Amino acid sequence: MVRQEELEYIKRLFEEPDGYIHYKRFSEYVNIEGFNKIPPEDWWNEICYLMRPVSKDFLPLSKEHGFDGREHGVTVCRCVWELTGKNTHEALITYQREIIKAGGVMPVDVKIEEGKVTYLDGTHRVRANIQLGNEMIPVYINREKEHWVTCWRKGMILEDGTLDMSYDFSKEGVFF
Repeated sequence: MVRQEELEYIKRLFEEPDGYIHYKRFSEYVNIEGFNKIPPEDWWNEICYLMRPVSKDFLPLSKEHGFDGREHGVTVCRCVWELTGKNTHEALITYQREIIKAGGVMPVDVKIEEGKVTYLDGTHRVRANIQLGNEMIPVYINREKEHWVTCWRKGMILEDGTLDMSYDFSKEGVFF
């Protein structure tokens, strides 16, 4: 079950969308054939690594604060782990479906040129919406800033499933 604190955190970090785009316009980036179909629980069991810039003070693939491409490291936040018991891509999308069903709005970042989507950041969120049967996906259009949302509380799950409390991305937000 999604906690109220999680929904409040998401509402605080994600601004209102600039608009909504029909899910079919994302077909170049995301498989849209699964519209309104929840896949089997093990449909994407690859470990989901935290591979994003999480702060303006750290490099995007910082060894100290993420996965450097060579060493294994941080996977999902505590919320994903507690809701699903997994640290996979499927677990992340399952979690996002639950957030959306609970009323959370997490727009994806798109660049649109000449009426065509030319860039997409947020494929997991698009998949979550498609699996829920949402035809219109909330988007930020041609923005320069990006939101990096990790978790509303301290601690991240390592690849082996242990909790590492030295990570605290709860105060991260808009940087770029």
